[in-house]
Amino acid sequence: MKIRGAIVLAGCLALALSACGEKPAAVVEAPPPAVAPTIPPPPPEHPLEVGSQDARDDLYCAAVIYAENPDPPNALNPIDEALLRKAQMLGFALGESGINKLVAEKAAHATHGAVISDAYAEQVAKDAAAGKTRISLDDCNARANALPPVQ
Repeated sequence: MKIRGAIVLAGCLALALSACGEKPAAVVEAPPPAVAPTIPPPPPEHPLEVGSQDARDDLYCAAVIYAENPDPPNALNPIDEALLRKAQMLGFALGESGINKLVAEKAAHATHGAVISDAYAEQVAKDAAAGKTRISLDDCNARANALPPVQ
């Protein structure tokens, strides 16, 4: 009778564990094999020189638009705030377009977007300080407005 009781108790324990979602120790599955993390390549040594001219112009124009539309130190009225954000979004969309082109061309890795964008911002700041940007703000705005609408 004691053996039969032990078997019934073991069966009840297994049933209780399975009801809780746990498996008895004998049925525990092995963990999946570890996947080696992929390490992105290092950023380009000369970020202003990678990719097609079209991608580089997108990135340069994005930096021009941002340089011409910085965040003000004080609050703006709602209309000026909306115009500023619209201009900044055009710059953002153009920068994203440029980075996407570089990635599609395999000229840069997606994780290098910030390094490349910062390099263009520095170049535009130097060009503006010298009094001559390579592409005018009007041309950059036209380039940004020509982008397909975001879906």
